[in-house]
Amino acid sequence: MSFRSVLFLAAMCALPYMISAQKRTPLPEPSLTLKGNFFLPAPIGNPLFKSSTESIGQADGVLQVPILKGLGVGVGGKMTWYGVNDRALAPFVTNGEVRRRTFYGKLQYEQYTGPRAYYELHARFGASTYTFDCPPCTTSNKSNAFHWGLGAAYYIHATDNLSFGLTLGYEVDATRFNAENLGLTNFPGRVQTEEEHNYRNFILGMGFSTRFRKSEENARGW
Repeated sequence: MSFRSVLFLAAMCALPYMISAQKRTPLPEPSLTLKGNFFLPAPIGNPLFKSSTESIGQADGVLQVPILKGLGVGVGGKMTWYGVNDRALAPFVTNGEVRRRTFYGKLQYEQYTGPRAYYELHARFGASTYTFDCPPCTTSNKSNAFHWGLGAAYYIHATDNLSFGLTLGYEVDATRFNAENLGLTNFPGRVQTEEEHNYRNFILGMGFSTRFRKSEENARGW
């Protein structure tokens, strides 16, 4: 089953909870929260990387705490997977993948728009490491870069402590893709050997948010 199919099924399963949640009672103040997201990254302004790879998916997790009046901070990490496009690189590269590992700090602002729904605006800053794994690639073919991103999300509570939402964002890694990353001297049929811009992605996906606090809905108190 593809990553897109999993994302679609997750959205369909969460939809009834999101609809029924609007009828519940108001919530207490925010608390320590764990959030997870599943994204479909889309390269922007990176034609060489877009033609040489195929987006598989991105998994993201962050632990955050409130500070004051909707403001909060957090720390998290994410993994992004791309498959090598053998149709564009054959016969030089016939298989392989690109993995990106990112660790970041997060600054967010949350605000409720109703008893059971809220939005989040956030900024992230950290570091990314790209690993290129293919037959011509060498073991030292890694690329490190400063990472930053901006995003917005909208969540609806299924229970007092669990909510589901949609997230969209924009992210940048301060390094550029080039033919040497794949162990090549040039890309087949192209004169250009390096991107004109840093890695840039538009991301869209679905996520969940779990708060660590007591709940009146559960007989155990959580």
